[in-house]
Amino acid sequence: MSNTVDYRVRLEESIQEALRYASKTKNLERSKSKKKKKKKEVISSKVVNNKRVHALDGLVDELLQMKEGERKAQLIRPIVPIREWLSNEYYCGAEVFNLYPFWKEHLIRIYESPVLINEIILTGGLGTGKTTFANAVILRKIYELSCYMNVPALFNLLPTSLMLFAYFNLNLAQANLTGYGQLRNMIDSSKYFQELFPRNTRTNSAIEFTQANMIVRFASNEGHIIRNKFIWLDIGRSQLL
Repeated sequence: MSNTVDYRVRLEESIQEALRYASKTKNLERSKSKKKKKKKEVISSKVVNNKRVHALDGLVDELLQMKEGERKAQLIRPIVPIREWLSNEYYCGAEVFNLYPFWKEHLIRIYESPVLINEIILTGGLGTGKTTFANAVILRKIYELSCYMNVPALFNLLPTSLMLFAYFNLNLAQANLTGYGQLRNMIDSSKYFQELFPRNTRTNSAIEFTQANMIVRFASNEGHIIRNKFIWLDIGRSQLL
């Protein structure tokens, strides 16, 4: 009887030991499975993060390229050579098209010069075409700038900078009767400016090109032009008397 009891006790102990071992083994396997799953999740997370980093890097590069493009002036249409421009009324308008050959030749010399010309002084009697010629020079410069996007960048300025052509005269009424008024009429008569680079026709006190943040304005003293970025200054003869 005693032997039978001992056998049963040992048997139960063996069974309990086997159950504990099986439970331990199962828990160990579960732990290993969890670790593997977690490792896979970490690897998967790293892969996702790497993809996000690459995508972000690409986006940053694209934004930097766009920003760089914003800082550069971009040619949006070809600039017609000066000779072709003068011979085509579509671009220069009727007054410049009918300019005296003498003045046309000088205009060509200015814009075909291998050396940058930054000052022009005109002399001569009344009615010889000086004002019309000066306006033709300004009109051509406005035309050239109109072929660019982000004009201020051509002068190493911020895109929001206002570009100014200043037209000096005694007063606005006198300016409208002389060169300033003539320049405005030249712009209005050009089909090119009407179609591709129109001015703001709601005002005549200034010639505004809002799409390029560029303006031609009358000035009678230095207070009208202080703290502005100049492209051109035109001083009439009456200002020098």
